[in-house]
Order: sequence, then C-alpha cells, then structure tokens
Amino acid sequence: KMKIRLTLFVILINTVVVFAQHPNGKIRKGNTAYKDSSYSDAEQLYREALMKDQSSYEASFNMADAIYKQERYSEANSLFKALSEKTDDKIKKSESYHNLGNSLLKEQKLDEAIEAYKNALRNNPKDLDTKHNLAYAMRMKNQSQEQEKEEQKEEEKEEDKKKEKEEQEEEEKGENQ
Repeated sequence: KMKIRLTLFVILINTVVVFAQHPNGKIRKGNTAYKDSSYSDAEQLYREALMKDQSSYEASFNMADAIYKQERYSEANSLFKALSEKTDDKIKKSESYHNLGNSLLKEQKLDEAIEAYKNALRNNPKDLDTKHNLAYAMRMKNQSQEQEKEEQKEEEKEEDKKKEKEEQEEEEKGENQ
C-alpha cells in the first residue's frame, strides 16, 4: 500500500510539473494580465508560451493583441498579417484580418484597413463587428477625401486672390507711369 501511494504521489508531482510547463498555463496567465490591462506583462507571458510551443495560434494572436493595446501598431500589423496567412481556419483568418484592419485604421492607413476588413468578411461574411468597422473606415475615407477637396478649393481661392492682387498692382504701376 505504501508503494502504491508513493507511486501515485510521484505521478501526481510529475503531472503538476508537466502542467506548470505547458504553454496553456502561460496563455491563461497572459489572458489574466490582459484583462487587468497589463498589456506588457501579457505580451511577455504570451512570448513565454510561444517559446514552449511556437505553433500556438492562440499565443501568437493574443500577443499581437497585447502589442496592439500598447499602441505598437506597425508591429501588430506584421503579426496579424502573418497570422492571417498562417492559418487555413476561416474564423481565425477572419479574426486576424479584422484586427489587422483595426491596427491599420489606428495608423490612418484607410485603404489598407478597408482591404483587411473585406478579407475578414470574405472568410466570415456574418461578422457584424467587421461590417461595422468596414463601414466606419469607408466613412472616414470619404470624409478624408472631402476634406482634401475643401482644402484644395481653399488653396485655389488663395492663389486666385494673390493673382488678382498682383494684377491689380501691375495695373496701378502702369497707371502711375
């Protein structure tokens, strides 16, 4: 009986050690840090999970999210783009493209964000959040184009005023001679 208890104890200890080293433990801790808005800590925990399992989509995706939350958009863009190309799962691909769109939107890269949202919808056409974000990005693009047109009109008016003033000054010089 003592030998059986000792064997069970050793198995239990080994199981605890194995689970302590499993990447899911780091991912769970990272998720907790993320929920607490400790994005830098979360990123580090996801990196540690990736050291144990480089193919973990969840750790990679969550790390990219944590990097996004730290406003490191360019780095997040690269990670989300790589994730979207790495998976064949349509939902995961859609989530990666959606977050890529969000990150590009933060950088005011409207055309690229719109394309990312469209790619997300190609993989998951029913995603209402992506539909909303696509519509928002398109409105921003239209507003940006309208603002550029207004600015161009203002510049043209200023140039016309300058020309009129120069012509008027030339006429006055001609009359004074």
